Amino acid sequence: MAFATQVKAQQKNTLTLKEAFAEADRTYPGLAERVAAVDEYQIRKKEIQSKSIPQVQLQAQNSYGTFQGSSGAFFPVPGVFNVTGSNSPLGSEVQITGNTFGSAVMDWKLFEFGRQRKAIDAAEYQVQGAQSSYDAAQLSLHSKISRLYLDIYYSNANLKWAEKNVNRVNQILNLSVSLSKAGLKPGADTSLASSAYSQALAVRHEWLGKYEASKANFYEVVPLKDWSLQEQVSNKHESIAADSVKKDHPYLQVIDKQLRYEKAMKQVASRKILPSLSVLGGVSTRGTGIEKNGITENGLGSGYQNFANNYLVGIGLSWNISGAYTSSLEKKRSQKTIEGVQAKYNLQKLQMNTSLQALSSRIIQQEQLLKESDKAFKKASDAYELYLSRYEGGLINLIELLQIQSLLQTAERENIQAGQNYWNLITAQAEISGDFSYLLNHFN
Repeated sequence: MAFATQVKAQQKNTLTLKEAFAEADRTYPGLAERVAAVDEYQIRKKEIQSKSIPQVQLQAQNSYGTFQGSSGAFFPVPGVFNVTGSNSPLGSEVQITGNTFGSAVMDWKLFEFGRQRKAIDAAEYQVQGAQSSYDAAQLSLHSKISRLYLDIYYSNANLKWAEKNVNRVNQILNLSVSLSKAGLKPGADTSLASSAYSQALAVRHEWLGKYEASKANFYEVVPLKDWSLQEQVSNKHESIAADSVKKDHPYLQVIDKQLRYEKAMKQVASRKILPSLSVLGGVSTRGTGIEKNGITENGLGSGYQNFANNYLVGIGLSWNISGAYTSSLEKKRSQKTIEGVQAKYNLQKLQMNTSLQALSSRIIQQEQLLKESDKAFKKASDAYELYLSRYEGGLINLIELLQIQSLLQTAERENIQAGQNYWNLITAQAEISGDFSYLLNHFN
């Protein structure tokens, strides 16, 4: 029962690559920044959409002052204050009176020959571009996590390799001491074996440091501490060939959405030369202390009487004729921008396809290298066991045994390195192809 509980706890703390992706997607600040950018562009789109609804302006004033002039006093300041006047006021001793004015004016741009619609389309492409930037950042993050995960995995493998070397050399050291005491081997063998043992310990300390450093680097993107690696991972290496990059790859979509945005902005610029048709409407009310018979009151509340109400409905046409030249320049500039972004897209696609094909070729050869290095390691291991027995029997000297042990050590190290190189190539292929399924299935 206790054993079952222990196994269950170990399984709970095991972190798969898929779980690492999910944790990073949830906590990594770089992705949170991209999410905020998507939200920002969605709000910008709503701002542009709001320009298509009627624009209503309200104005209200209550003033107290003189009213010299047949049409009253006028002050050209923000808010447009104006004062009702009279040609023949009665009670000339009254020089000031109250005025009240309020209005609501509506301006609805009913038809702009597609300018507003194209501006909304451009804003939508910005939203899509921000989403593609998020997808690209997420893909790049998954690639980084995969490399760091593999770095931990193979640093641990190298640490175990170093520990096995320590144990082998320690076995040789103990054997040489026993044979030296028995007078079957010279005492110098003990010193030589002791030196080899110290070197093996030094290598072990080096890989222990690298292993701890790899876990610290991984913590930057996956902030989990209480977890462990999988003990058993399949040794099968059967990658899926990918010869071309898909059109919906996030790295291409970022540029594609930028290209679509620039094309929409060119259409907006081409429509600036066209007029806009507006529906206008307004209501107003005015109060004054000047009666219809010319009698003037100067009380503070005198402006709240003698109200006159008006309304206005009409259609307006606005056409900026002189903007035709500026519009043509904007179109030319937009066209050059489009050509530049299109070239950038073509270059990115070419580079990604070339890299993908090169990676596919390297992966095929790396699979063969893995098979051969695995054979070399197994044969070196068998040879070491044979030569160890021959050394115990006094048939070979210590130098020959240490040479075989060094050969075994190198063969195993190269086998581990070949595996790490293989999976690094697979990670690069997954990033360019946009498909991490093979990695996720293998380290699941």
